[in-house]
Amino acid sequence: MNAMSDPAYNIKPDPACARTYDIIQSFMKLRFILPAVLSLSLVCSASYADKNDNKKDPYERLDAFAQILNVIESNYVDTIDRTKVIDGAINGMIRALDPHSSFMSATERRDFEMKTKGQFVGIGVEVGIRENVLQIITAIAGGPAAEAGLESGDTILAIDGEDVSKMSLDHLYMRLHGEIGSKVTLTVRHVNMLAPRNHTITRAIVKTPITFSKLLDPHYGYVSLKSFGQGSAVKVKEEIERLQAVVKGDLRGIVLDLRQNPGGFIREATELADYFLDSGTIVETRGRDGVVIQTYKASMRRAFDIPVVVLIDNGSASASEIVAGALQANKRAYVVGTTSFGKASVQNLFTLKDGSTLKLTIGRYYTPDGRSLQTLGITPDFYVEAAELVTRAEQRVLREKDLPGALSAGPEATSDEAIRPITPTIEDLQLFTAYNVLRAMSHP
Repeated sequence: MNAMSDPAYNIKPDPACARTYDIIQSFMKLRFILPAVLSLSLVCSASYADKNDNKKDPYERLDAFAQILNVIESNYVDTIDRTKVIDGAINGMIRALDPHSSFMSATERRDFEMKTKGQFVGIGVEVGIRENVLQIITAIAGGPAAEAGLESGDTILAIDGEDVSKMSLDHLYMRLHGEIGSKVTLTVRHVNMLAPRNHTITRAIVKTPITFSKLLDPHYGYVSLKSFGQGSAVKVKEEIERLQAVVKGDLRGIVLDLRQNPGGFIREATELADYFLDSGTIVETRGRDGVVIQTYKASMRRAFDIPVVVLIDNGSASASEIVAGALQANKRAYVVGTTSFGKASVQNLFTLKDGSTLKLTIGRYYTPDGRSLQTLGITPDFYVEAAELVTRAEQRVLREKDLPGALSAGPEATSDEAIRPITPTIEDLQLFTAYNVLRAMSHP
C-alpha cells in the first residue's frame, strides 16, 4: 500500500515529503541487489541469510517507515527537523539490540571527542546496564561522585531531570562529562534505599593512581589495579618486580586486587594474564551462532610463577573479569570476593560516510573452560562479602595517608610502603581472606 495515495491518511504531501518518500522507495528497489553486495563486504552475511526465511522480504518494513515519515512531515503540528527524526529512528533501532550498541551522529561524535580528549573531566564514575537499569559499576575513589556519596550498585534514574532509560550508554557518558567546574544533577536510588535522592555534582579532572602495591608481610605482596588503561599491565609487572627486589627475591605470593575495576583495553587484560600463564587459552571471543572470532592464548613467556589470589567484587567488569576468569579456569589462581559485574560483550566501531559512528556488539567473551561471562560474571572460589564491622578502628583519627588515592610522599619514598609490611586485618574481610588463602597455597 502506498501512503501517498491512501485516503485513510488524509494528507497533503508537499514536494519535499514526496522526495523523501521517493528516496526510500528507490532504496527499497535495490533490495534484491543489496544482499549480493553485502555478501562481498561482510563475511557473516551469508550465515545470516542461511538462518532466515528467504521468502520474507527483509526490507518490507521500510515501506511502513516511509509511510510514517511521510505522515509526520505532512501532518505534525510543528515543522520537524528531518535529520533529528531519522537519527532518532536509528537510535531506537540500535536500542532494540542491547545496552552497549549505540549510534552517534557526526556532530555528537565531534562533541564527545572534544569533551574527552586529553584529560578525563567528569564526575568519576563507570556505569553499565544491569537488569534494564543504569547502575554505577565503580565510583572512582577521590572523584566527585564518590565524594558525594555515590557507590557501586547505586542506580541512576535521571540526569538533570531527564529520564536515562531512553539514552544510549555513549549518550550517557556525554551527559556525565563536561567542562571543569560545571555541574550535573543526578537522581539516584542508593543501594538499600527506596526513595531516590538528587545529587548536584561538580565536574572535575579525575585522576586516580592506576596501581598501588605493598607488602602484606615479609614474604607476600599486594597489588591493586584500578583500571585497564594504556600500559596498566606493565605497571602491575613493575610493581611486582619492585616488591621482589625489596624482599630480595623471596616473594612467595601475590594478591591481585581488581575490586571496583571497571575494565578497559582487552589487550591489557590478556597481557596481564599472560604474565602468570605459561600455556593455555586466556579468553575467547565468539560471534553469531558461536563462531569463534578470536582466541587469545598464553605466549609461554610467563614472568611470575608465584601463587596468586585475585580479589573481585560487583564493581569488577570487562577486562577485570577476563583476567580473573583466565587465571581461575587455568587453575593458576583462586578468586576471592563477590560475583563480578558480568559485562563481557565485544563491540566494534563502524564509521559511516557522513562521519557518524555505529558501535555494534559483535560477540561475547568466554573463559578458557567455555563459560560465558555476559550477565553471569565470575563466581569466586571463596565467596566473601565486604565486611561492615563496628570496631574501635572506626574511631581512630583519620590521617591524610588513610584517604583513598592520597598523594604519595614522592618518587624517592615509593618503596617505603613496601619495606614496612602491613598485615591485613578483619576490617577488610575480603583481603584478609585472600591473604590467608595465599598463605595456604604456599604451604600445602
